[in-house]
Amino acid sequence: MLQTTTNKLMTIVSVIGFMAALAWPVAAQEFRVEGAGLEAVPTSYHGPCPGLIKLQGKIQASARGRVRYTYSYSDGATGPEGFVDFEGPGVMYVETTWTLGGASLTRYEGWAEIRILSPNRYVSNKASFDIGCRSGEGKPPARQARERQETQNAVERISSRAVSVNQPSFTSEGQFIACPIKEARTEVTTSLPTPWWNTPQIGALERVSIQTIGGNKTLVCEYWAYGRTVSIMRTLPEGVTDCSTEGTGFRCR
Repeated sequence: MLQTTTNKLMTIVSVIGFMAALAWPVAAQEFRVEGAGLEAVPTSYHGPCPGLIKLQGKIQASARGRVRYTYSYSDGATGPEGFVDFEGPGVMYVETTWTLGGASLTRYEGWAEIRILSPNRYVSNKASFDIGCRSGEGKPPARQARERQETQNAVERISSRAVSVNQPSFTSEGQFIACPIKEARTEVTTSLPTPWWNTPQIGALERVSIQTIGGNKTLVCEYWAYGRTVSIMRTLPEGVTDCSTEGTGFRCR
């Protein structure tokens, strides 16, 4: 009788141990962001305005899944939002750029950081940098005068350049809204006296972001044209409460 009871107890202990062994890997594979870091390249920019700062980051996750993130800046701005898909534990790399500096801003000290939105909240280090730029450096005096005049008086016009408008598409994951043009054309529409002229500039889509403008969430498509960023934007579609950036557009639900 004692031997039978002992055998039953050993069997129960063995089963419990086996079940615990099965449960352990599941617990160890909980999907979460374990780390994030950001670096500014270069950390100190000295040259003609505007200056371009690359923000190179990395995100470490514990398992397979999608990580949503955004950027936060020292001037109070945020965006663009993005995501990376992990196939398993490891590190994924992300990058964005910040262009700043001009005639009214020749020196600036700032920082940026990555903010993880899901599956858990996490904030990276602050990637600090400084800019000391010289407006109009290396340009002929006549060109400098023309550009100052254009800055003060010109009205910019953005138009499409031989591209079709992308209509929203619907899938089980929500509505995808693409930026309406792949390239933006900017030119001076103010009449110029002879012999002055202006060469229209073509800018490609550089990045997409979701910003709060006038208290409303706004979809923003940013184009690099004429040595500056030119943006076109729209509010969220009617009935939509949440959007995220995806490739060359936005995924809205």
